[in-house]
Parts: sequence; C-alpha cells; structure tokens
Amino acid sequence: MPGESKLSVVLPDELRSEVDEYAKLTNRSRSFIIKEAVAAYVGDQHAYLATVREAECEADTASFVSGNSVIAWLESWGTAGELPTPEADILPNGRP
Repeated sequence: MPGESKLSVVLPDELRSEVDEYAKLTNRSRSFIIKEAVAAYVGDQHAYLATVREAECEADTASFVSGNSVIAWLESWGTAGELPTPEADILPNGRP
C-alpha cells in the first residue's frame, strides 16, 4: 500500500494476547490496534516535549521563589515570627 511500510514488532506474549483480545472486542485487526497505539504514543510524546520546551523558555524568562525561601516561610508558620509570603528571589538571567 502506498505511503505505508511494514515494521516487525516483538511483543511479550501477554501484551500480544491483550492486543489480540482488544482487536477482537473492537472488531479491528492487530495491525490497526498497534498502528493506532504507536500514533497515540508518538503524539503524546510530541505534546510532552513541547510542554518541556515551553517550561524551559519560561524558566529562562520568568521570576520564581527559591525553595529555601519557601521552606523558611513554611517553617515559620504558627510561630511568633511567622514570615510573610515570600517574594520572587530568582529572576530572569540571574538578576538579583
């Protein structure tokens, strides 16, 4: 078939049985189920990588509160010297 190529996949027996059972329940071929599963996996991984890249860009340009500031704030809860909500102390490009 044009635009498609064969690919051999070795599956553990249990997984192959699950694929076969699902194919039978949905009246689809094993090949169809595997092709759909691979397409869904690749799509999910592309979305994951896009989210990671977006977070990396945000980390390079946004301000954050350091873990040490958050811990100090949380440890002060319920004490006489309770600290105010911490302000951002990690700024873009390492600015203080």
